[in-house]
Formats: sequence, C-alpha cells, structure tokens
Amino acid sequence: MRKQKRGIAMSFNWIFALIAGAVILFLAIYGVNRFIRTSEQTIYTESSAKLATILESFETGLASGKSDSINFKKPIRTFYECDEFNNRPFGRQTLAFSEQTIGNKWGEKGGEVSIKNKYVFAENILEGKTLNVFSKPFSLGFKVADLIIISSENYCFYQAPEDIKNEMQSLNPNIIFTENPQDLQENCSDKIQVCWGGRDCDIRITENRVIKRGEEMYYTGDLIYAAIFSSPEIYKCNLKRLKNKFNELALIYQTKSNIIQKYGCGSSISSNLEIIKNKNIESSREALIWETYSENLNLINQNADRGCKLW
Repeated sequence: MRKQKRGIAMSFNWIFALIAGAVILFLAIYGVNRFIRTSEQTIYTESSAKLATILESFETGLASGKSDSINFKKPIRTFYECDEFNNRPFGRQTLAFSEQTIGNKWGEKGGEVSIKNKYVFAENILEGKTLNVFSKPFSLGFKVADLIIISSENYCFYQAPEDIKNEMQSLNPNIIFTENPQDLQENCSDKIQVCWGGRDCDIRITENRVIKRGEEMYYTGDLIYAAIFSSPEIYKCNLKRLKNKFNELALIYQTKSNIIQKYGCGSSISSNLEIIKNKNIESSREALIWETYSENLNLINQNADRGCKLW
C-alpha cells in the first residue's frame, strides 16, 4: 500500500514539474518574442525618423529639381499617410517603416513619424531595397513648396512627350521609354506601364488627367509626376495641403503689397491673390485653374516698377 502511494506521489511530482516547466518555457518565449517585437518597433521608428530627416535634403532651393536613390541592405517597406485636417492649416503626413526578417517575413511596422512641412507623393506602401526620390518646385506665381516624389517600382513610359522623357531620364533611373507597342508587350510586362495616347495601361495620361486604378487625377505642370507616382488618396490630400500653404503665403504677400502701396507702388496683385485664396479645392479638377492664375500673377509681378515687385 505504501509503495502505491509513493508511486502516485512521484507521478504527480513529474506531472507538476512538466506543467510548471511548460508554463515557464511559454512565459520565456512570450517574453523574448515581446522583447524582440518591442525592439524591432523601436528600431523601425528610429529608421522612419532618419528617413524623414533625409527627405529634408530634397529641398530644391533655386534648382529646377533634385534626385537621389536611398539604398537598404535588405528589402524594406515604407508606409505613407496624409491628413489634410490634422495640424491645421497645413495638414500632416506620416511615415512608418518595417523590413524583411528571417524566413522572408515582414516585421511589424514601427511607429508613425511626422514628415514636417513636406509634401510627399508616393503610393501608400512602397516595398524594395531602393527608394528613388526626386523633387520639383511647385509655384503659384511664387514658390509654394517642393513636391517630393518617392517610388520603388520599375516603370515603362510609352510614347511619353520629349520634355517629360528628358526630365525623367535625369530624375528617375527606374524608367524605360518605348515608342513601339511590341516593346510594351515584350519588355514591359513586369513593369508598371504608363501610356500616353489613349492606350489601355496601368496608368493612362490624357490631356490634364492621370487615370489610375479607375480614378482621375487632374494636374497642371509638374503635378503630372506627383499624380503618376502617388496613390490617388495621397495626391488629392496633398493638393488641398498645398492650397492651404498658398493661402498662408498669400496673406504675407498681401500685407507686403499694402505696405509698399504707401510708397507709390500700386498693382492689382493683392486682389488677384484674394481671388485664388477664395477658390476652394474640393477635387483635383479645381487644380486646372492654377496654371492660368499662376501665369497672371507672374505677369503682374514682372511688370511692376522696380522696387515694387513682391517676389
């Protein structure tokens, strides 16, 4: 009888030890995994902050455009969001980061970092080992901001106008150009196809419109690049943010205009600025009027007497 009780006691001790060991092992693995995830997110958040800092260098200044490639040792993902209402009057954009880990799995993205006072045009998620970045100044009479355009895919431009071909050859190395429909089918099947002339492609360019994923994005001037390389949501959000930035700068120039009028400088530029300020941007279609107003503002400013120019 004693031997039987002793056997039962030993069996219970073994079972208890196994259960306790399993619990301890589970907690250890859970703790390690949580520590790794937390460490990864911290590193990814820091990487987002560094990338946002790098984007500061793409201010064009007096240049007509700047470009460079940002290379990584392993595949990465970057996540972009745009909010036209947050942090009024200029809205807000954020950037998040993750990279490929063991087994080709993706790490959980890090925290979102604000891209301060920048207008970044990109797809919502970019993936690859290289980010191609270029910037173009955006003006409405005077310079408003820089358009910073980021891509990671390979593109094929079909029957692109010569001016666009010449610019893109120097600004984005991941584009090939073709005029031949057969080349488009044979050499561009694995690339994002951007076509002029009505051909059905991933992205179609018609007069003042970029049609992408069934959505129309209207553009003028260099906004064509922003529309081609960004998601429709980010494009439309940034248009509204650019308009808000214009409104704030226009107030400064109107104040300057009122001051110099006291010294004999008279022009209609203040009233013209007021007209554009009152034009709301409900959709990208309203952007079509910007080019006309921009040319008019420039003409008025250039024809002003010496010492009376606003910019």
